[in-house]
Amino acid sequence: MSPDVLRAESLLPGLGHLRRGYVLPGLRWLFFTLLWLGVVVGRAPVLADFLGALDVERAIALAFLLLVPFGLIAGAHASLGRLVSPPTREGLGTWQLALRDLRKNPRAVWGLTLLALAYSVAFLAPVLAPYDPNQPGAGGMVVHKNRAPGQSVLVVGHAREGEIACRGMAIEGEWVYLDRVSDHAHRRDVRLKDLGPPPRGWTRGADRVQTLTLAGHSFPVLVETYPLGTDGNGRDLLSRLVYGSRISLSIGFAAMFVAVTLGVLFGSLAGYFGGWIDSLIMRVVDILLAFPRLLLLLLIVSVYPGAGIFTVVVILGATGWMGVSRLVRAQFLQVKELDYAHAARALGFSQARIMFRHLLPNSMAPVIVNATLLVGNTILTEAALSFLGFGVKPPDASWGNIISDGRSMLEEAPWIATVPGLCIVFTVVCFNLAGDALRDALDPKGRS
Repeated sequence: MSPDVLRAESLLPGLGHLRRGYVLPGLRWLFFTLLWLGVVVGRAPVLADFLGALDVERAIALAFLLLVPFGLIAGAHASLGRLVSPPTREGLGTWQLALRDLRKNPRAVWGLTLLALAYSVAFLAPVLAPYDPNQPGAGGMVVHKNRAPGQSVLVVGHAREGEIACRGMAIEGEWVYLDRVSDHAHRRDVRLKDLGPPPRGWTRGADRVQTLTLAGHSFPVLVETYPLGTDGNGRDLLSRLVYGSRISLSIGFAAMFVAVTLGVLFGSLAGYFGGWIDSLIMRVVDILLAFPRLLLLLLIVSVYPGAGIFTVVVILGATGWMGVSRLVRAQFLQVKELDYAHAARALGFSQARIMFRHLLPNSMAPVIVNATLLVGNTILTEAALSFLGFGVKPPDASWGNIISDGRSMLEEAPWIATVPGLCIVFTVVCFNLAGDALRDALDPKGRS
């Protein structure tokens, strides 16, 4: 099959797969393509506003949005090429065989696909979030607080002075309830049909901003809809979840990177040199493992009460490396006695080269599996810290502190704590699926 033909069929990811009868891969690639198109078309006004006020956060979101189609085309082309001309087992290395088995594993496909979707949402938070995650809606917290999922609020402001002249308008049936800021005694109940005709060129219900004529004054009416409801401060829960995903997901990966780096460093030193170095490092590991991690984290964070996100990442990573170090030590004790390690020493290679160029690459398979599982555990730990008030500080949103905000309102507004809890469960399950599939793929005994 000509590469040019495959490249042309991959220009619209998914259609080439469907044309050749690969239904499930084709639907998956087509789904992501349509999802990208939906974001671009549906959020076009927001993207246009970005160009007038571009900052680092928005620039990253726009760059990611522009790179997505190139990644989809390249991924669809590679996938179609493997399906049309499957590579033979001969000539494939250990990591290539593991990657081949990983692609065949449904758990890996679903786990990694859903994780890619979750991280895409985190990168595109400024594009996808309908409102400011740290501010209540235009009508203020009195009208917006604890709104159930799917409810809409009409907010009234003074057209000439541009100020909020009314906290908001709550709709129940055919009635509109106006709640004035300046004088609560002049509360007015108005039927929807009595709001008066809209201005010329406007249509009632189709436009986001309309005009209400009442008692000789014109008020712009802003319709705000909350797909997942609002919290006790009147802030949009969907926006806070989207922005909170950036913190929760990034903290998980960054803390995992710190923990794996420290674990690989100390574990390789202990396993390679042995003797008193091994004894010293492992006794320190034993002492640290004797402390309950959550209590140790609370102790450290309480010493630094003003800890920011960077401090939380460092603390989570610095308290999670012990298991990785033991794993790397066990691998080094095994591989350093193999023939290629003795040959490297006989050739006069330095100890650093033997450790990091020869032994470490052959010890990384279980470390990579452990790292994927460590991300999920770190997200859970960060959520527990934020729930207890020691993690990410308000008003910044993380899934843990959103749950903490909703724990006192479980009866009247259960969605505040339930939805971010489901996000945490969803993410951790996806990481566990990917880690479990990666463990199977890296196991040579189960390889076909």
